[in-house]
Amino acid sequence: MLACNRYHSYNTQGLAPGCEFCVTDEKLVLFITGICPRRCYFCPLSDEKYGKDVVFANERSVKETADIIAEAEAMDAKGAGITGGDPLIKLDRTIAAIVALKQRFGKQFHIHLYTSLNLVTAATLEKLSAAGLDEIRFHPDLDSKKFWQHLELVSHFQGNKGIEIPLIPTKEAEMKELFDFIHDKVDFLNLNELELADNSLSKLGQMGFVAKHNLSSAVKGSVSMGLRMMEVLSFD
Repeated sequence: MLACNRYHSYNTQGLAPGCEFCVTDEKLVLFITGICPRRCYFCPLSDEKYGKDVVFANERSVKETADIIAEAEAMDAKGAGITGGDPLIKLDRTIAAIVALKQRFGKQFHIHLYTSLNLVTAATLEKLSAAGLDEIRFHPDLDSKKFWQHLELVSHFQGNKGIEIPLIPTKEAEMKELFDFIHDKVDFLNLNELELADNSLSKLGQMGFVAKHNLSSAVKGSVSMGLRMMEVLSFD
């Protein structure tokens, strides 16, 4: 039986570099845009952000690059996680932010980025590498394999490459199929506990998912499914 680590999660190998800073609250959260090519039924994004081209550093509204730098300085950030929406839909803005943060804080300032596979191209991955992005995390669609082949392009990115997906209790078979596909393509796999969201985009409640208890928004059965899969699956 897997034991819970000191961060109240589970791992079979060392944490991805981006996670090492996140668990100690040393990473700036850079929300680069609310625009996304997907409309996931489990999306946790608020109605105020989804589909809107807005930028936030942590929860500070960003109007110019100086706002991002100021927030990173205020929290003494050791890195940044770039999210959305999908940051690749505003690639020039994303690259500009990466370059600015690296110039201000140095190469050791660790930056990771979350993206769907929809917009991934060899040229985009090369541009992100050249800008100094350290780590990229892909969110494959478990309901469609249309863009899975974009993972064949990951060699064009020089940093750490990973997969990060929510643990949807009804998608065990699809997840196992994904794991078979990715095992020789990326460096790490993160499985996130699924949570109910108070927004108009998430349909989890309508689909019959419920919270594991009345003090949590986490979905019942999500963690137990993840633990089962970690016990039987090897990710080398």
